[in-house]
Amino acid sequence: MPARLCPEVRRLLPRRAHGTRRSRRYPKIADALGGGRGCSVSTGWIRRLMEDLVAPIRKHDEHRSRKTTLGLTIRDIVISSGLLALFAAFFARGGRFVIDLPKPSRLADVNVTNGVSSETCGPAPQDGHTIIVEMLYSGDKRAWIDEAATRFAKICPTIQIKATSASSVEGADAILKGEVKPTIWSPADDLVLRYFDARWREDHDRSPFDITKQVSLVRSPLMVLIWEDRLEVLGAIFEKNKNGEGQWVNSLCPGVPRDPQNLDEMALEHKVPGTWSDWYDSVVPAALPQPPAPAARRVDKRTKRAYIAPFPTVDEIKRWGQVKITHPSPTRSAEGLEALYLMAYEYALPPSDRPAALQERIKEAFEQPAKEGGIVRGDLAEADFARSFQERREPFQRWLERCEAGAPPPTASADVLTDAMFSLGASRYDAVVTQEHLIFGVFQQIDMHADVMTEVRVVYPQPTIVNEHPVVIFDDGQITAEQRTAAEKWIGFLRSMEMQKLAVKRGFRPVNTELKLRNIEDTENPFLKFRRYGVELDTTFVEAPRLDGKFVAELTRAWRDATGRH
Repeated sequence: MPARLCPEVRRLLPRRAHGTRRSRRYPKIADALGGGRGCSVSTGWIRRLMEDLVAPIRKHDEHRSRKTTLGLTIRDIVISSGLLALFAAFFARGGRFVIDLPKPSRLADVNVTNGVSSETCGPAPQDGHTIIVEMLYSGDKRAWIDEAATRFAKICPTIQIKATSASSVEGADAILKGEVKPTIWSPADDLVLRYFDARWREDHDRSPFDITKQVSLVRSPLMVLIWEDRLEVLGAIFEKNKNGEGQWVNSLCPGVPRDPQNLDEMALEHKVPGTWSDWYDSVVPAALPQPPAPAARRVDKRTKRAYIAPFPTVDEIKRWGQVKITHPSPTRSAEGLEALYLMAYEYALPPSDRPAALQERIKEAFEQPAKEGGIVRGDLAEADFARSFQERREPFQRWLERCEAGAPPPTASADVLTDAMFSLGASRYDAVVTQEHLIFGVFQQIDMHADVMTEVRVVYPQPTIVNEHPVVIFDDGQITAEQRTAAEKWIGFLRSMEMQKLAVKRGFRPVNTELKLRNIEDTENPFLKFRRYGVELDTTFVEAPRLDGKFVAELTRAWRDATGRH
């Protein structure tokens, strides 16, 4: 076996030959230096022989190394030059990685853009500053207002909408206390504007807005959301009840006499409506033969098959306990105020006492084919309502105390109450008074739990109040001309066809008469999607007469005195 190379020889060999004892490239050197142990190169002729053998190979390797180094140098120069050329081109284009799009034609696009901007947004400020519009609005419009404001900001970047939500009556109180100073205000209904106007004039000479110039943004009628089995019993009661009272008095305070006495001797927990069992027995006495069970046709949501649901038995009705048809707080929400207003209207002016001219107007309206957006105004009964209420104010307050003083505290808003009906179920609420646009979320949740949820139904009571969601511009002497213009443009944008369609998707009825609910063929149109729950497209709403703000303020004081709540 060849011996390892000694250090002297290693220095003379090329590096690639160091790691081998028999190199295919240097066989002579390996043979000459191989064999035996040790390394003996002391004689001159061996050294000269080795140098003669190695010299040509070393010269060849040195030439190859110089050639390789030169090649690397040329390659580095080429790569560096290419990179420099790329960077130069990059910065010459402005340092942007995105390819420039063709510039728009100034003759076509710029003029159109300026025209749309001026029509929708008004003239741009000369110095380019942003015009701020402070908007206070009822919280039930939040989803619609937020999305509309986002779209408006993209179209009109010079106008900034600062939108703040609050329940309608709480918003009015916040303005009265000076906690907020909006440019525009949009509560749920005109009754709240009237309430605010009366309260404001107690301390000021003039109102900060002209109530006659209010503009409606969207519509949403007051209605009742009720569990289906309760509705069947309620329908049977109304069919046989001949006491002459209206729906609001009968359904929210059943079993409560019109002029209760000795309330000081009654326990607070007894100052609540009567029970379902007592109410039903008062109309269909137990001593009489039970009527045949009405046939209630239902459709199973899972199998889509129709079936006949039996009328609730007497024992089932007894288990329902107290009648719990509930409204939100009248001093914090528009819906609660409207429910109280309708109770006062029907208490002070029962159906049989209303003017013959109003009854004839209602009759004629219902003889005509129902049309979308039809409203019968109750203005013909304004004088009779105001006079009769003043005559019956004290018994009304006693009746209200007997009905609601012992009830649980009302919820602050209709949207919270509507959600609570779904989450807490029929054991807590038989029905709730709310606005129409708030019910579609409940229907969506019920559809998601169709196998276990009881059916609910929509009831459009007569009379009712159609929430117009009015908006007014505050003029306290500090609003600028450009702020007023910007506010008007924002209001016009909310009333545009596109935003009205968006409002329909959020459950509102449009104020634009050219837009029809049934013509919006969209899977997100809740009026078409949830008709099986009793949602009506073509219906006529009969409204109660609207009295002035002083009456509304007096009505809220009567409720506070009757219930002991604020």
